[in-house]
Amino acid sequence: MRVIYIDGSPLCRLGMKTLLGEGMITLSSPNINIIKNISPAPDLIIMDFPHEIYRFEAYLRFIHASRAEYEGVRILFFVDKTSPLILAFIAAAQPDAILHKREALRVVWETCAALVRREEAGERRVVSRRAAAITPGEAAVLCETARTEDIRLTARRLNLHPKTVYSHLNNAGKKFGIRNRVELLKMIALL
Repeated sequence: MRVIYIDGSPLCRLGMKTLLGEGMITLSSPNINIIKNISPAPDLIIMDFPHEIYRFEAYLRFIHASRAEYEGVRILFFVDKTSPLILAFIAAAQPDAILHKREALRVVWETCAALVRREEAGERRVVSRRAAAITPGEAAVLCETARTEDIRLTARRLNLHPKTVYSHLNNAGKKFGIRNRVELLKMIALL
């Protein structure tokens, strides 16, 4: 099983390496520059959700570049907390499976093996209902707003009109059942 595991926690990286074998590549954060240097191609990429939501854009870029470089690579998100916002971000990445870090080691191993064999993870998915996927534009605005906490600065950095930023925030908020930007910004701040 050829695996890339991305997690900010050294302890989690060590545990996963022990579970899945010494041949896996572990990273503390996604690094697009290593994609072309990995040979043979990985069967599976396992990612933790970043603790700072604004870093998720780098995760999405890594996933898109990996899928372009490695045909048939499977993506598994291994998360320690879930919320409608986190699940929406993960849904935007279109992973093959999502597991909670509290799952038994046997379940983690079986899910990884099933994904490598190209089987569906089935009931192993954490998401029992379809999460509201946010668009790439909404993800970029949410990430940048989480970083800057200022709509005008977000608009300037993303080269958007402030009304476009408001529109993306409102659309994302509707997908989570949030009625105003203040509640949405509070939810972002809690991540």
